[in-house]
Amino acid sequence: MKKVPLVTLLTLCFQMLIAQGIDSLGLQLQKIVDTTEIPGFAVAVVGKDRILYKKGFGFADVEQGIPYTDKTIHNIGSTTKTLIAFSLMKLVDEGKISLDDPINKYLPFKVVHPSFPESDITIRQLATHTSSLTDGVDDLLIEKSYLFHGPINFKKEELPEDYFDYFEIYQTNHAVSMSEFLKNIYTPEGAWYESSNFLEVSPGTAYHYTNIGATLLAFIIEQVSLTDFAEYTKQILFGPLNMSHSFWALDAVPKDVLASLYLSNGLKIPHYELITYPDGGLFTNISDFSVYLMEMIKGINGESSLLSTTWYTEMMQNQLTGKNFPKGSFETSKGLMWSVNPEGDNISVNGADPGVMSYTLFTTQGNVGIVIFMNKTIYDNEELESAFKAIRATLFQNAGKLMKR
Repeated sequence: MKKVPLVTLLTLCFQMLIAQGIDSLGLQLQKIVDTTEIPGFAVAVVGKDRILYKKGFGFADVEQGIPYTDKTIHNIGSTTKTLIAFSLMKLVDEGKISLDDPINKYLPFKVVHPSFPESDITIRQLATHTSSLTDGVDDLLIEKSYLFHGPINFKKEELPEDYFDYFEIYQTNHAVSMSEFLKNIYTPEGAWYESSNFLEVSPGTAYHYTNIGATLLAFIIEQVSLTDFAEYTKQILFGPLNMSHSFWALDAVPKDVLASLYLSNGLKIPHYELITYPDGGLFTNISDFSVYLMEMIKGINGESSLLSTTWYTEMMQNQLTGKNFPKGSFETSKGLMWSVNPEGDNISVNGADPGVMSYTLFTTQGNVGIVIFMNKTIYDNEELESAFKAIRATLFQNAGKLMKR
């Protein structure tokens, strides 16, 4: 019988203990999948120098039994908006734009608040959702952006409550350019222009989340960079970070890794793209996005080669005061497209769209971050919301342990 050296034996035992600890996290997460109606999800825990943990659970396609892995791709909703912020700060870093410039300095058409025509809307206001722009009455104008790749003539009883009105809008949508879409909403000659597309307060006064306002900022980035937004992000992010599994077009996504999408009641829906794709239309996987998050953590620590530390700090520090938020708001602070807690040490963003959910958070104290991607809508289902919170809490509880390994 061969003898195993003591040092080798101890090393093997240590590695087994580490593996058991990591497997313990996997077992905890698998239990959540097994006891809920979540089809599939992936998680990652990252530090600024390495990916500490990443794994997929459940199914990318339930009916076909295709596993959800760390290579599974789908759109990630509003988490996409952080790429608008990074792209903006890249142009600021290069001296091509300033945060407090009026937006009409760069637009080929004018956007003016009808009740406050003398008050300029600024770049910073778009980036902090204080521009006074809205997504229309009940936010219904953003629904005109969804372009489905498949039949969606569902009966009302097939859909979760309140979804039928959205899908009626989706059936009438047709492709137009980002420029035309924005002009239709925010210029007086536009087809959908209404005074309700603006808050009844002057620009810079009140926080009001707007997807279309974020897209307007991305459109300005195109004007300043003289480059299509999708191409610009490839040049400044996807290329340098080797994010080769991140896409802006559905047709570019390899079909063998594309997740199916499910509404909260389990209904499978076709894939879709957005006219306003910079506000929520990034297709990516947990592996690529983990690399992106690592770069953000490096950036806040002055270790990124992509952007000056000054502008990482500006992007992720609070830009607003309590006066900007409505009374009783759960948010009391905001960075540039990123959410920031009042203490400034937790930076986060989440995204939700039909059939998808995403969440990202990192702490500047421990330099550790988490990512969750899921191929199901959760916000209209208490059980699914609870399951998502359980996944998030489990990652929080284990992140510190993973950092020590």
